[in-house]
Formats: sequence, structure tokens, C-alpha cells
Amino acid sequence: MEYQIIPINTIKRIESWLNSEVGFSRSMFHNELDYISDVYLLGNKFPMEIQDLYLSIKKEEQEIPYPNCGTDEDKYEFSMTVGKNLVLESGNFKAEYIETLWNTYNKNEDEAYEQQDQDVFYAILLIVSIYYKYTQTNGYFDFEDYIADPTQLKYSYSVRPDMLRLYKMFHEKKKTKSNIVTIEYNKQKIELTNDDSWFLNMITPYLDKYLGVSTLEEAETELDKDYPSIGKRGRKRENAILDTITLSIYNLLRHSSFAAKGKGLTDNEGNFILGLLKYLKLIDEDSPKNDILNLRATIRNLQKYEVRPNWWKIPMCKTSPNNPVEHLKSYW
Repeated sequence: MEYQIIPINTIKRIESWLNSEVGFSRSMFHNELDYISDVYLLGNKFPMEIQDLYLSIKKEEQEIPYPNCGTDEDKYEFSMTVGKNLVLESGNFKAEYIETLWNTYNKNEDEAYEQQDQDVFYAILLIVSIYYKYTQTNGYFDFEDYIADPTQLKYSYSVRPDMLRLYKMFHEKKKTKSNIVTIEYNKQKIELTNDDSWFLNMITPYLDKYLGVSTLEEAETELDKDYPSIGKRGRKRENAILDTITLSIYNLLRHSSFAAKGKGLTDNEGNFILGLLKYLKLIDEDSPKNDILNLRATIRNLQKYEVRPNWWKIPMCKTSPNNPVEHLKSYW
């Protein structure tokens, strides 16, 4: 088993890129972040070399209260505060091979890019670790027990998108000459006069309470990302995980010295991406996908249809702060 050691300071510096351009979330490494907390809280029960590897702050040096009653995000933030490195399994994928591939195609020696190039390289190693964990957990990461719960599945695939569409409809500020609301159910259809917007005033607080989104833009982003409309034209996505990794690597390389300002995919970028995809066994040497022109067309198509990297088996819904069921992520 190979391990990738990713400095937490690096993740902090580029986390906005990772979130928006790679589809990264801290919850992907729930167990690994939890282990950092254990090393901090239990201190001397771990060998000193383990403490030195995992911690930037030791408990005997600085006492930081652990958020026992906090959310998962609070606990992740605690680990990111006391942690030094995120240590991740990567199967048989070796950092040394990826570094050689990087150095083969990255010919830029501009010192102004040194820190950013290093951060992007670590982010590439992070993607490799995410991919390995994806293959080992079938895209559930550390949450299979409750993500696969029948109630959670019903919420994720049916209830939540319905609620998001209602939220969007009732929060859009469109001028209307009438407040009438039409409801069709069980082969019956009625019209509500909705005087003084009583229906909207009843339904919107409920949606505000249980969706866990705070703005119309947030709801629209989630609908677009997790519940895209069916039947969009364009190149068929035969391998969604290949698209996710291709797009993630390309997006990151745009921040590095690989990229040529104002230009699309360079030959060096393309050869690095193809080399890495072959190393990860996502494409074969004799595959028609092992071609820069094909890669350029793929990236243009993914960008045209605003495809976003998505690693999760099912949508990872936001947690409602009013969730009454502790073992489920969301409720209504």
C-alpha cells in the first residue's frame, strides 16, 4: 500500500479551487480527519513519530477544545487546525511516478510559480487518493452505512429536488399580476386565491427550515450540480468518473506553470493528463481517448455543457440544522 502525505496548509491555500473545480469536500476523508483528532486528543498514547507526522499543534503545547456537540464540519475544522498532514492511502499509485511524469512535461522554471506549482502537484496527489478511495468505497467514501439507508435514498433522489424546485419557484423575484396558486393532485385541480400571500408565507418558512440552503443562488447551484435536467444534448458521458478526473486535473493545471496564458490545452498539459490517466488505468495505450485532439474535444464539450466534477455515488445533500433524526444526513 502506498500513502500520499498532503500538507494541510497546502489544502487550506487552494481549498477554494479544490471545492469549485475538483468537487473536493472534507467529508471525503471523514475517517482520516477523525484520526488526526484522535492523535491530538489522546496525545502520548501515540508514538512521537506519529504525532510529528500528523500534528502541527500538540495537546501539551496548546489545549484546544474539541467540538463534541458540533457538526461534522466543525470537527473537520478542528482537525485542519491541529493537523499537519493528511495521510491518505493510494493503493499501488506512487508519488514518485507522478512526480517523474510531472517533471517530464513541466518545463517552466519561473520561480514565481514555484509555490503554486508545488500546491497543484500536491492537489494532483490528492485527486489520485480520492480516486483510489472512490474505487474502494464505490463512491460512498466513509458514509455507506447511512447514505444507503432507504429513507436517505428517498430523500436524496426524490424529496430534496422537489423541495429545491419549490424553494426556487417561491424565492424568485418575478413580477406577477396575480397571487393565484394552482394545485393539481389525485385528478383534482383547485385554485387558491392566496390572498395576502398566505400560502407562500406558510410554505417558505418550512423550506427555509429543512433544506439548509440560505439563498436562491445556493438552491439553483445545487439543482444544477446534483439534479441536472434529463435529456441534455451533447457527447454521451460513457464514463463519468473519467470525465471527473480529466476535468479536475485540467482545472488544476490551469493554475500552474503548465498553462499558457490566454490559450487552451497545451501539448505539455495534454501529455501529462493522458500519462496520468493511463497510469490510473482509466484509458488504455491503444485507446482512441489516448490522443490530444480527442482530449481537447472532450474538455471543450465538458465545459460547453458545464459539467462539474462529481465523485459521490449519490448527491451529498446539505445537512438541515433542524434535522430530528441523528443517523440520517437530512430530513423533512
